Amino acid sequence: MILARSAAAIALAAAASLALAQTPAPDAAPAPPPPPSGCEKPDSHPGRLASQQRLNSWNKDVQKWQECMKKYIGDLQSKADTAKTQANTLINQFNAAVNDYNATVKDLQAQMEAAK
Repeated sequence: MILARSAAAIALAAAASLALAQTPAPDAAPAPPPPPSGCEKPDSHPGRLASQQRLNSWNKDVQKWQECMKKYIGDLQSKADTAKTQANTLINQFNAAVNDYNATVKDLQAQMEAAK
């Protein structure tokens, strides 16, 4: 009898562990790719043994990329500022509407109390 109970307990534990083992771990959500800037990133640094002409060309490419990225970031910043301003305006309108609603409810409650 004890042997049967032990066997049943072992079988139950094995079944539970198999059920848990089959549950896959949740995957981490991949980071979204950065938005395309349209700026062509220069190749990696040519190294200290590169010719002066190659270094100058690489420096020009880096400067062109930096200027493009600064313009792109500036454009994004202005869009973000515009969105922030619009959001703040809507928040203020919402808050004013809630305040009006609360004032109306207070007035109605006062009228109900007075009518009692």
